[in-house]
Amino acid sequence: MERDEDIRIFTGVTGAAAADLDALAQETEAQRQSGQLGKAKQLGRDLATFSARSPELVALAQSFGFTPCPEWEQHLHVLMLFSAQTALRELLTPELLAEAALTTMNNTLINREKAFWDTVSDGRIFTQYMLALRGGAEKQDSARARVGAVFAQVCGQEDNPDLRELGATVFETAHKWIAAQL
Repeated sequence: MERDEDIRIFTGVTGAAAADLDALAQETEAQRQSGQLGKAKQLGRDLATFSARSPELVALAQSFGFTPCPEWEQHLHVLMLFSAQTALRELLTPELLAEAALTTMNNTLINREKAFWDTVSDGRIFTQYMLALRGGAEKQDSARARVGAVFAQVCGQEDNPDLRELGATVFETAHKWIAAQL
């Protein structure tokens, strides 16, 4: 049996939280009217396609002397997706635009590239890349080098310097490509 003290009535958002929501709504509308929100969403759609099906990534691997097996190719595309997400968060401002691009990219992958999305949605490999960015015991190494090392490890050849460099180059390429789009 319910007692009156167990019942909570939502009275709405008040005070600072309401002001924050109003400011966010105003910023969203301003970004929409300026066209920046639409551009951020288009960038997200473009990155989804580039991450999931890019023949340029395979060509990049081949420029390092690799003809990727299906598993390595999948790892290349996952690394590109991670790199794109990282670059968007670092380069696209305000944060609202970065989040709009990320949400659009992820939704596009879910809707159009479901098989690819299913391979990355558990997050295990993303977690390895995120930990690499934090630096751990190798803080003296660049983020680029740490991500490259994880890529080689994920491919099962952590001691392969060419795979490390390929992973680092993919990470760097995503940042450069997104910076050029902004």
